[in-house]
Amino acid sequence: MAMGDTILASGDYLEALKHYDSAIDPMQPNALALYRRGAALDGLGQSDRALKDYNQAIRLDPKQPLAFYGRGILLATRDRAYTRAISDFDKVIQLEPNNVDALIHRGDAYGQLGDFGHALVDLNRAVELAPDDVETHVYRGLANNRRGENKLAVADFEAALKIDPRNIDALRNRGALYATSGQPDLAIRDLNASIAILINDPLSFYNRGYAYFAKRDYEMAIADYSTAISLDANFGLAFNNRCLTRTIDGKDLVAAMADCDKALKLMPYNLEVRITRGFIYLKLGDPAIAIVEYNAALEVDPNRALALYGRGLAKIRMGRAADGQSDQAAARVLDPTVERQFSSYDLTE
Repeated sequence: MAMGDTILASGDYLEALKHYDSAIDPMQPNALALYRRGAALDGLGQSDRALKDYNQAIRLDPKQPLAFYGRGILLATRDRAYTRAISDFDKVIQLEPNNVDALIHRGDAYGQLGDFGHALVDLNRAVELAPDDVETHVYRGLANNRRGENKLAVADFEAALKIDPRNIDALRNRGALYATSGQPDLAIRDLNASIAILINDPLSFYNRGYAYFAKRDYEMAIADYSTAISLDANFGLAFNNRCLTRTIDGKDLVAAMADCDKALKLMPYNLEVRITRGFIYLKLGDPAIAIVEYNAALEVDPNRALALYGRGLAKIRMGRAADGQSDQAAARVLDPTVERQFSSYDLTE
């Protein structure tokens, strides 16, 4: 078991698993050993087997916080079952009220659900208990970013970088925030630094691609999205954004459609993919199919301004001017900048 723990700490999950399998008596398993094996299985991406070990560990010893914590992390990260994860983190905090890791991840789960009140209670408490822990600041920065408090989010990421100037999460997330808030040069600065530290991080390339897209440097954006995809072949958002960029660039609409098809396969319920596909069909001169894509998005969320405006443009191109203008007027109410966005995509009446 001790050898397994040492190997697990080094990140060699497969070798650690071999040691745990050898040490655990299937007839009389130990709860702590089951948790450790669950952690190794989780690290290998074997979520179902990990969950089984965590569940058994909790049945054997319901006062052992580690198994609740491990199961909560798995539920949040693998399944996005945030409500169930919060229930597990509740158990950890009942047993260990000052468990910083549990406070961080319960706060993050609340933030993912949009419950920023509870999220900040947990994350502020985590910062108070461990002000020199980088993760406390990074996760609070993410919560502040999600609730639209960009200045507070930047302050949190900067606090993390004062503790560890080479922290990938802080650099990448501050870069992503700059990219989406109209400061692409600052974003590229942070993401260049992130990539220099960790050259095989697909998220850093993806976020830098977004920053280049914001600068209308479509060639560099496509290159970064392509690198992100080469590092993670299932990176659906990178396929979607490369599709959009190729569509706007207009040089290879066939490749753009292939990217959109791949994005839809990877993320069949993602509304951004539907909206992007609407763009490309408008660009291809097929407004009828564009309307199908926009309708698919609007059936789920009728307040998507880009989808409404795009559908209006498609209707106008099909000779349904009054109906189309009605959609566009509704889109402008939802987002007064929507027309300017379409203009920047070279899609106008």
